[in-house]
Amino acid sequence: MTAVRIRELTIGEVSAETGLSIDSLRWFEREGLFPAIRRNAGGQRRFSESDVERISLMLCLRRTGMPVRDMRRFIELLQGGEETHSERLELLLAQRARIFSEQERLMEDLSVVEHKVAYYTGRVGKAACGSAPLAAEQE
Repeated sequence: MTAVRIRELTIGEVSAETGLSIDSLRWFEREGLFPAIRRNAGGQRRFSESDVERISLMLCLRRTGMPVRDMRRFIELLQGGEETHSERLELLLAQRARIFSEQERLMEDLSVVEHKVAYYTGRVGKAACGSAPLAAEQE
């Protein structure tokens, strides 16, 4: 019977795979944003596939603006069993609410930008046609 070898990655390989710099990976580790990484006899980090999956999850949560303290708590909860599912869900629901709120603000801001784009598109079009410059811009 052959032993199944679990793939381990160096920090450089994880950096290439995730797009995070080595310094960022070290920061994530210092901040407790993924469980302690195994080290070989020489002290070099050895990441498992599940470590890389957790890093990808943390990147996703970070991109959504989840606070680091919530990310850290989520990682702690991942170490628990099913009894932590409800608290994990609470964290994710709170983050979803923050995302929806941010989407609403962004849509309002986009509306203002779209209005300005239309205004200046009209102004640039008129200037190209040779009309006289406006004395004062009216927005």
